Amino acid sequence: MWFFRHDPAVGHYTDFIVNFSRLINRPYAHLACLFLASRLALFAVGLLSTWLLPSGAVVQRGNLIVHEPVSRPLEIWARWDSEWYLLIAAEGYDVSDHFAGLGVPYEQHAASGFLPLYPFLIRGLAPLLGPVAAGVLISNLCLALSLVLLERLVRLEVHGANGGMAGLAACAALLLHPSSLFLSAVYAESLFLALSLGVFLSARSRNFALAGILGGLATITRPFGLLLVIPILWEWWAGQNDDSETPSSRRFSIWSGLWVLPIPIALGGYMLFCQSVFGDPLAFIHRQARWRGGLSGPWRAFVRWWEAGPTAHGAHGSTFELVIALVCLTMLAFMARRLRGSYTLYAGAGVALALGSTLWSFSRLTLTLFPFYILIGTAWAEGRRCFPLLYAFMGATIAGLFVALFANSWWVG
Repeated sequence: MWFFRHDPAVGHYTDFIVNFSRLINRPYAHLACLFLASRLALFAVGLLSTWLLPSGAVVQRGNLIVHEPVSRPLEIWARWDSEWYLLIAAEGYDVSDHFAGLGVPYEQHAASGFLPLYPFLIRGLAPLLGPVAAGVLISNLCLALSLVLLERLVRLEVHGANGGMAGLAACAALLLHPSSLFLSAVYAESLFLALSLGVFLSARSRNFALAGILGGLATITRPFGLLLVIPILWEWWAGQNDDSETPSSRRFSIWSGLWVLPIPIALGGYMLFCQSVFGDPLAFIHRQARWRGGLSGPWRAFVRWWEAGPTAHGAHGSTFELVIALVCLTMLAFMARRLRGSYTLYAGAGVALALGSTLWSFSRLTLTLFPFYILIGTAWAEGRRCFPLLYAFMGATIAGLFVALFANSWWVG
């Protein structure tokens, strides 16, 4: 098209085409296309399904439903745990009055299992947008930010021309995850993902102050936040043993390891809050034990799968979740040989923690373990495309099924 640029009759048109082609060749434009395509596809399937499928709320009665109904395009993103975040955003944590008369026997401290940063942000935006719209906006903005951070992190690890391709492939793997609907729903997953990526990127850049602060915020977003001590300590220790560092800078960086403290401090602060509200500093742990069972070794989930009786997809006996768990364990073996130790330890600790009680919601709990997407992205960039293509096909298919069920109040994870 360049030869048209000297023709005044079509000059403005061709200038636009040339400028547009330059725009779409920028990395962030590719990320925007991935983001919009995946979210619009899930939105279209979810919205269409509300006219085709029966509502699960009619069959599965007794669960907490408190928010005021909104327009259908927004309503499909506010289901199940969304109710807890919206309730906490509106009324705080002392909400036991809402449990009276429900078919599900919620305990008095049930709200403690939903950490405060995400509902706090919803509360701040709710007067302008309404609570559901605020939650959807926060989730999608954090997802978009996560894509940018993930692409930058992959470029930091994969040098050369393959870095850009690996980054885009990793972002596509995230968006094609079977449970990726939760990244756009009124759930805290996207916020936690953005914060955890920020921790890794900051720690890799030796900015431990920012890593610690972001880690503290992540700790009051999702329980997995405590695991972010792993990348901070790993990268700090790697800095102490880096021969390229001067002795003076190495001595100075010894104190930077203290920036891991915001993470346990944030957890301790929430425990004090639980003590003041519920009379139990471990209320959030007891809440998880009530629904998922007490923590044990990572073999516990597989034992419970067999004891519960295998089903296609349910609570403790979900064969779908079993397959996801086995895939994650297999990928960890490859990750240990191909990625930096901090990624493998973080992902492995997250998988072990999720498997320590039950397979229930395993796919959603491990959705934010982004080292798996980095592994898929690097495999794609290196020409090993069999597994990434299989993952993309199966992930997109199941993601479409899950968003259709979720939009109609059926439990998916």
